Amino acid sequence: YIIAEIGVNHEGSMEQAKKLIDLAKEGGADAAKFQSYKADTLASKKSPAYWDTTKEPTKSQHELFKKYDQFEPGDYVALAEYCKKNEIDFLSTPFDDRAIEFLHPLVPFFKIASSDITNIPFLRRIAAKGKPIVLSTGASTLGEIDIALKVLEKSGCMNIALLHCILNYPTLFKQAHLRMIKGLLKTYPKNIIGYSDHTLPDDAMTSLVTAHLTG
Repeated sequence: YIIAEIGVNHEGSMEQAKKLIDLAKEGGADAAKFQSYKADTLASKKSPAYWDTTKEPTKSQHELFKKYDQFEPGDYVALAEYCKKNEIDFLSTPFDDRAIEFLHPLVPFFKIASSDITNIPFLRRIAAKGKPIVLSTGASTLGEIDIALKVLEKSGCMNIALLHCILNYPTLFKQAHLRMIKGLLKTYPKNIIGYSDHTLPDDAMTSLVTAHLTG
């Protein structure tokens, strides 16, 4: 099951968002995934950049996120309908309680970002919706993953996939640490294990192919 990460690369343009969905479908992806957030509820106004500022010069998280948080619930409904028309699953990662609520009727499962793996109230609220969950594990310890799984299961979700993930933007090939996929498979044999890729693409799709062979 391949998820094409669109995120906020639509830059607030519905036309661009639909074009990216078309490309995801053309490329053979099973789902097109966006990100649903508002800068004011996601980042402090003084939060520093965590990305490569030689590629993206914006120095503040809040300032960057503010550029791309223009879509409202109705826009996500339109995108979900466009995905349905084009026979590709619609997904979007929620980053606040409001997003959980308006995405609930639109997505087949919830995707939770690595940044929320220790956000216990948030995990409980999503699990209570009763849908499968895909959880990224970037920057987490096995102990934190254990706690997240227990919280999700206790809150009503028993169908949970874990994604190996490295929180470098971008991630160098030598830092991708793909053997951790085997570690997750061994540690969590009851869960589906996948990979969330942050490396720059190359013609051979090196990280994705290697991750597939590793798993």
